[in-house]
Amino acid sequence: MNFRGLFLLLAVTLFAPLSLASAQSAAENDYTVTEIAPEMAGFAPGETLWFAIRQDIRPGWHVFWTNPGDAGLPLRLDWSLPEGFRPGEILHPAPEYIPVGPLASYAHEGAPVFLVPVTAPDDINPGETVDVGVAASWQVCEEICVPEEAQFSFSLPVLAESAPSPSRKVLFNIARQKLPGIYEGTARIAAEDGAYVLTLEAPENFTTNNAFFFAAPESVVSPSALQDMRVEDGVLRIAMQPGWVERYDEETFSGVLSFGEGANRKALALSADVAAPLIKPKAAPVVSPQQTQGLPLLLLFAFLGGAILNVMPCVFPVVFIKAASFMQSAREHPGTVRAHGLLYMAGVLATFLLMGGALLALRAGGSQFGWGFHLQSPWVVALSAYVLMLVGLNLAGLFSVGGGFAGAGQGFAAKPGGAGAFFTGALAVLVAAPCIGPLLSAPIGAALLLPPAAGLLIFTMLGLGLAAPYVLLSFIPGLGSRLPRPGPWMIIFKQALSFPVFAAAAYFLWVLAQQASGAGLASVLAGAVLLAFAAWAFEMSKGDGPRAFVLRIVSALAALLALAPLMRLEPAVAQTPALSADASHGALRAEPYDAAALAAYRREGIPVFIDFTAAWCVTCQFNKMTIFSDKGLAQEFVATDTVFMVADWTVRDPEITEALAGFGASGVPLYVYYDPAGEASVLPLPLTKKAVLSAVSGAGL
Repeated sequence: MNFRGLFLLLAVTLFAPLSLASAQSAAENDYTVTEIAPEMAGFAPGETLWFAIRQDIRPGWHVFWTNPGDAGLPLRLDWSLPEGFRPGEILHPAPEYIPVGPLASYAHEGAPVFLVPVTAPDDINPGETVDVGVAASWQVCEEICVPEEAQFSFSLPVLAESAPSPSRKVLFNIARQKLPGIYEGTARIAAEDGAYVLTLEAPENFTTNNAFFFAAPESVVSPSALQDMRVEDGVLRIAMQPGWVERYDEETFSGVLSFGEGANRKALALSADVAAPLIKPKAAPVVSPQQTQGLPLLLLFAFLGGAILNVMPCVFPVVFIKAASFMQSAREHPGTVRAHGLLYMAGVLATFLLMGGALLALRAGGSQFGWGFHLQSPWVVALSAYVLMLVGLNLAGLFSVGGGFAGAGQGFAAKPGGAGAFFTGALAVLVAAPCIGPLLSAPIGAALLLPPAAGLLIFTMLGLGLAAPYVLLSFIPGLGSRLPRPGPWMIIFKQALSFPVFAAAAYFLWVLAQQASGAGLASVLAGAVLLAFAAWAFEMSKGDGPRAFVLRIVSALAALLALAPLMRLEPAVAQTPALSADASHGALRAEPYDAAALAAYRREGIPVFIDFTAAWCVTCQFNKMTIFSDKGLAQEFVATDTVFMVADWTVRDPEITEALAGFGASGVPLYVYYDPAGEASVLPLPLTKKAVLSAVSGAGL
């Protein structure tokens, strides 16, 4: 008989008899065995009956305290009781601090017992039977976390007075001994010098050795941060790092203070007075060295990085469109050319500020987003593919809007070409998002950490850099006289430019294939065909008469049907499972990023190289196809026993977002190497094979 079968047999003996033969008071899951038992033989009118929920947890695994720490779900109980019965809060044993990589869990191991009071109404009558139902749920974790649940149902009699159950006396005595004691003194907590400081009279026999304060409110203080404890003149002072909660307005702040070793370890529950609301300091957090430049230097990097984006693969389709537009308008009045250049810049700036402002607002609200966050949504990726396909069809001549093709959107302008220039600027920003080129990692990362005004100024400089080349060209006098004269060759040139735009649309569809199900991708492809048909019908509808009217209706219906699949694409919120353990990444054997596994490798002195990447990141994919496909590089990884991890950010993953933020980065690509001593170093961008070899070869020295 295995230990679970033996445990269930003992549980039946210990917790029997619950008054009904069909009682379900124990449940076995993959990693826990859970049972529930009352302290007394039944309910008594107006009195409180305590229940014990005992969990036997597989060795190495843990369940969570009421505040789980950085992540986790504690025990939840949903009671089904007759009217008038009132269940109370769950009492947890004293928690343990369990490090999980850079994070921490407040948890229980072994066989914790939780106590819950249930108060009966005064008007129940002895001799009656009370049916009790309990739906329990919790999360159990080791290197992975698994949700578990159980359903309990049993009946208890109503007794004239409480009748103890001798068989459960030991269980409840032990459970109460494991509960934290009560701190009898007074305590207060206040914000001081960027920390939350708890002060109280030092408990008897207090020692700072292995001492820790487990805060009960979630995320008000950082669970994994070091706590500065000092005793001066009998007063204990605990300085704690604020968590992500911006403001705590309650009148008291509770928690458990644990200290001491082994059999002498003590735990005291205390409640501190909050003299004034705890408000998280607004000062920018400590960031990595790549963000330590002053704001002027960051602005310069943002401008130069924006300019360099014009030669990044993401922006090529728009560069071709602008080239065609410039050829079309260069011989117009210089004032018109300059106006188009300024409108293009306005479209770039408006879109950068809109996206940057939305990103800053989301992060201020506590959401974990980074640059390129919109491309983590399948419907945004699909819509981007649709827009690029329409631009390509326009360039190819399938349909036209207005009197020309410049900007692929000029039909929306009151004056031909105006809105087209603005629209092309907006399109340039949207397609530039997958590329964080050289010099941009530091400015964008700093923009998300600095005050909003400074962050928006960085996004403005980035937009000015992206728009600068075309604006400068539009202000060069006499440039039109140096360009070839318009003629039939321009039609061929325009049609040739449609192919890089189609390639960009195909790339977005490939990204969508990494994010959506097969059915979702098929519906979007069908929508693309309908969209092309809508464009053709629109072109054929030009003119007057019933035929033109019918074709316009057909075109509109086809466009609506094309957009319908986007509404059914569910936004992805977890890391894509495309990369399994021991999968390949270029020529390298790779494993998916996992914070707990990374922490284990660092403890064991195993070097780790992490590639923070995404399917929509063109630079990432280029590096994968070139640098990480080099067989010599792969052999160096094997020779130095370096683990290659891939943190795939194709869809939103808070764990990866937090890891990026830890290095002061707001987007991908990012390349990090942990040496055998566990020290991290960020590789410079643009990435080179020499830089990777230099980092990895150090593991063998």
